[in-house]
Amino acid sequence: MIIQIRSAKFLISNPGESIGTLLVKSDNEFEIKRLFGSEKILKSKLQEWPYEVRVCKQEFLNGLILLVKEIDYQDFRELSDLL
Repeated sequence: MIIQIRSAKFLISNPGESIGTLLVKSDNEFEIKRLFGSEKILKSKLQEWPYEVRVCKQEFLNGLILLVKEIDYQDFRELSDLL
């Protein structure tokens, strides 16, 4: 699954190692550290997704909640005017 925000993209996948763990990769170091903590972030070998972190599903859910809380609903009005 890919999640895109203004300043970053996130690729979420199941690493297959553990049922309760997800692998989250991003193109933005600041945003992935902000959501999941800097001590767990690793450099990835993929150029498109240079940062990655393994998190439990609860940590991932907490990150999603943070992203939803930060939604600027004024942007939706501007987008709907374009349609």
